[in-house]
Amino acid sequence: MKFLRVMTGLTTLARHDKKICRDGIKVKLLFIMLQMNLLHGNFLDSIIFESLEYAMEDHRLKAFCLIVEMNSFSRAAEAKFMTQSAMSHLIKNLEDDFGMKLLIRKGKNIVPTPAGKILYDHAQQILKQYRSMENDLNAAGNKVKGPLSIGASATAAKYLLPQVFYDFSKTYREVRISVSVSGTENIVADLLKGRIDIGIVEGTVKDTHIILEEIAEDEIVLIASEDSPLANKEYVTEMDILSTPFIMPETGSGTREFIDDFLGASEIGIENINVLMTLGDPDLLVQMVQSGLGISFVSKLSVFKAIKEGTIKVLKMRGRKLHRKFYLVGLDKQPPTMTVRTFLEFVKGYRFFIPF
Repeated sequence: MKFLRVMTGLTTLARHDKKICRDGIKVKLLFIMLQMNLLHGNFLDSIIFESLEYAMEDHRLKAFCLIVEMNSFSRAAEAKFMTQSAMSHLIKNLEDDFGMKLLIRKGKNIVPTPAGKILYDHAQQILKQYRSMENDLNAAGNKVKGPLSIGASATAAKYLLPQVFYDFSKTYREVRISVSVSGTENIVADLLKGRIDIGIVEGTVKDTHIILEEIAEDEIVLIASEDSPLANKEYVTEMDILSTPFIMPETGSGTREFIDDFLGASEIGIENINVLMTLGDPDLLVQMVQSGLGISFVSKLSVFKAIKEGTIKVLKMRGRKLHRKFYLVGLDKQPPTMTVRTFLEFVKGYRFFIPF
């Protein structure tokens, strides 16, 4: 009876204040129920987790923090697989609610205003507390649900993880996966700052605080367009590589680090490569090679479709095959939440489909 009175009162309040309903009603419900000692038995399973589902981690605050950290609407939108207009709309709503400007453009970067800096500091703490509360409640109810924040390299996010997320979500439908796509260096930084739960990268990580576990293997191949003069050669030579423009992955990515290490250790030398263009998107890089602008080293996963279609040719280097690993990266051997532990065990036991 007490619970029904609480629900009736909160519903009436929501009719008069839509903002309270949208941003805080379910959290308010939680704390009132705690005070009335209603959190026990079936209430914990059937009421509390449903009440928290949309209250946790205000997506506008998360968007705002990401833009501040990346100094860019476009990079933040790309990292969250959102359009830039959608990201801008979230920030406009936030600025309208507070009645003040929170972000401004300074040169090529987006930076917070004095008010924005204040909001950023508070938002970091709010999101941390939301996450901690939800994790504690899920653990108390022995539930695998709630947020799971993953940082992934572009190659892993586009070509390796869709298989994993599809199968994982079929079993654990109440886990809300959030993926940020960036280079290995940024993923390590996000782990150390507590912004993500786990990372998935290719190549090694030199930071001694990071724990790595191998989950899959990849091959790096040298590619050219079907019309390239090199396409019909049985093997390419060092002179071929030195005399042809290169399209390179961005600095800081696992693929770029692998290429730099390989070329630096070879007789070719990274300093002798004619780098025409540097790109952060693996798909765009392949398209530039398809157009005939140059050649590139890429993950074989990223060109499987183009190879089948015949628009890309894999160039063979005599006696050389370049293999690397994909790794799970984290800070603790025993992650603090059941959701993270469950995902880790799922990935470590996953049989990846490698289409070649």
